[in-house]
Amino acid sequence: MNFKSILIAAVVATIFVGTTVNAQVTTIDSLATSKVQHFNFDDMESENIGEGIQRKWFHGEKGQMTIFNLEKDAHIPWHQHPNEQITYIMSGKVKIKTIIDGKETFVEVGAGEVIVFPENVPHEFWALEETVDLDVHVPVRQDWLTKELPEYLKKSK
Repeated sequence: MNFKSILIAAVVATIFVGTTVNAQVTTIDSLATSKVQHFNFDDMESENIGEGIQRKWFHGEKGQMTIFNLEKDAHIPWHQHPNEQITYIMSGKVKIKTIIDGKETFVEVGAGEVIVFPENVPHEFWALEETVDLDVHVPVRQDWLTKELPEYLKKSK
């Protein structure tokens, strides 16, 4: 091995070690500043937010998760919000009115099915039977952070 090869190997090794150390420090620093949260839906108290509508929810820094228990015929009125909403029907069935391809459309979503609403897309729910609905919103719904119900939910009482 000549001097030039040894010098190149030493430079490459130095760059690799420096990059690896920096990557590890960045990863450790970002983990150290994260706030890990742990929740148990079974231990949470449900809140009644409308006729036949109960919810349990929590939020992290960037998103939230909600379990809705809907009695048969419960209704969540027409509304929209600046949050993406992913709805997974754990059990039961709902009829949803929303906008698809620019037209008001009704969709039935049953156990095991998912529907995703992009931000600001209006939607409305009717429980066709007793239903458990798991929703994820990103970002956190700012209108839920106060004890005051949003206007559209006041209409469901």
